[in-house]
Amino acid sequence: RVRSLLKAKAYADAVREAMARDLRIAREIQMGILPTDLASITKGSGLDVHAVIEPARQVGGDLYEVLRVSDSRVVVALGDVSGKGIPAALFMAVAVTVLRTLARQIERPDEILRRLNDELVEQNPRGMFVTLQCLVIDTKERRVLCAGGGHHQLAVLAPNQPPRLAYASSGRPIGLMPANPITWHTIALEPGETFVLYSDGVSEAMNAKDDLYGEERLLETLAASRDAAPAEIVSRVLADVRAFADGAKQSDDITILAVRYA
Repeated sequence: RVRSLLKAKAYADAVREAMARDLRIAREIQMGILPTDLASITKGSGLDVHAVIEPARQVGGDLYEVLRVSDSRVVVALGDVSGKGIPAALFMAVAVTVLRTLARQIERPDEILRRLNDELVEQNPRGMFVTLQCLVIDTKERRVLCAGGGHHQLAVLAPNQPPRLAYASSGRPIGLMPANPITWHTIALEPGETFVLYSDGVSEAMNAKDDLYGEERLLETLAASRDAAPAEIVSRVLADVRAFADGAKQSDDITILAVRYA
């Protein structure tokens, strides 16, 4: 009996180790899908971009994209897939791959998201979806085209002004239903402006008392970081979210992206 118990334990340990190894590999693959050398992507564009992603589990559903589509145009997006774990990670991989392909072909962010919605709706047996905020930054025309599907407003930091939330998503989450009514906004691109995109893991981070971090707290952190570079802004927001949580278990993926026009 003792020998049988030892064998059963050894087998269970081997299974757990194999699952942990597979999850580590899955995380490496997932992170490898996302752009990493953002400085190289935006070199010579006048844009400084920094992003961080921290899954709540070994794999997660958050995503971001920074794509140079011409000398003067850069597409920036951030999204949050419904659910967590491996199903969310698989849907995330499909979403970011299709988004990348469409962003190379289409100029307006609303049309990118509408086409992405159509593609994801077509083959989506589990009814998953992704909320997305998408910016097309045109440094030649000095403008930013914004569109969103079910995602948070982006935060805008302009010189000598308090940070503000702007341009709420007009459409539904992407992949949920056909015929998604997404519209777009235009922002004049001014030197020194910074745009901050973030996922639920920031605004809905909770402490041990189940208080939410919230968007007011985010704006306060951004106000104290107005003159910082995007890398420092991202670092400060992440540190403030962690300090607020004060050891409480991370319940959702955390993704933050900041882009400044220098």
